[in-house]
Amino acid sequence: MHSKNTKIFGIIGYPLGHTLSPWIHNELFRLSGFDAVYLVWERPDWAQIGLSALRTLSVSGISVTIPYKEWAFQVSTQSCETSQTMKSSNTLLFREDQILAHNTDGEGALRSILETDKHLLDPSDDSSILILGSGGSAKGILYALHNYLRNQRKNDKAIAKKIYIYARNTKASEEMIQSIGHPETIRLIQREELLANPKEFSLVIHTTPVGMKGIDGDPLLPKDFFHHDMALFDIVYNPLETELVHLAKKKNAEIIPGYKMLLYQGIKQFELFSSIVPKQKWIKHIDKILLKQLKLR
Repeated sequence: MHSKNTKIFGIIGYPLGHTLSPWIHNELFRLSGFDAVYLVWERPDWAQIGLSALRTLSVSGISVTIPYKEWAFQVSTQSCETSQTMKSSNTLLFREDQILAHNTDGEGALRSILETDKHLLDPSDDSSILILGSGGSAKGILYALHNYLRNQRKNDKAIAKKIYIYARNTKASEEMIQSIGHPETIRLIQREELLANPKEFSLVIHTTPVGMKGIDGDPLLPKDFFHHDMALFDIVYNPLETELVHLAKKKNAEIIPGYKMLLYQGIKQFELFSSIVPKQKWIKHIDKILLKQLKLR
């Protein structure tokens, strides 16, 4: 039951037929006893119509997904460090005449990787990380990975692990690196060089919409690129296994499920929405719900 005090949250983006965010937030609201509801607002023109309608409805906060993450940062009045650095946000909080921007993508991805295998992000290991794409999700993930590697190094030793970015939009990729300050550990890579050195990579993170249900496009990497000493983290979660994941599994690569990032970035959003830290048993419960829903789709 909802009351006049029920807080309203939701998600904006396009398309949103695949979204599982309501399953995360509405269930967490129920488990925590937080009086709120989470809705879906699917439109192709948010950047044109703006957020005034949501403000009029007294919406307290929103999740922001493709293709509005960069726009969300632009319309904010205050923003977190990640948002400021990468010029991309996936969470907006409305406070009177303020719009506060946050980016929980990187934190969600980081937690997903670390729970699978911490060694994948060992700064002293000289194998490389490959990020496919240069959009809003890639920006948040790159920032989180770079910060983690920098903070985990011992005695200020140089970071052995490199991060490479492969994307069709070279300008956006260069801007991503420039935002962090052009560290020596991050650079662009061309397809020829990439395909010639697959053994160099221990972790591949796919951040583009290619493979998402309803979005066509060939996998960005061939089957022969993958190997058994590599992990693939495809952040697309619907379908549960993309064509890229199928190719990687054929080569016995380790798979980090994309829905894990959805789970953990959503958990952080819930904390921002409610100021409540979820219990571990709640998180496990939501994990099971997400997996069940994805298997039905």
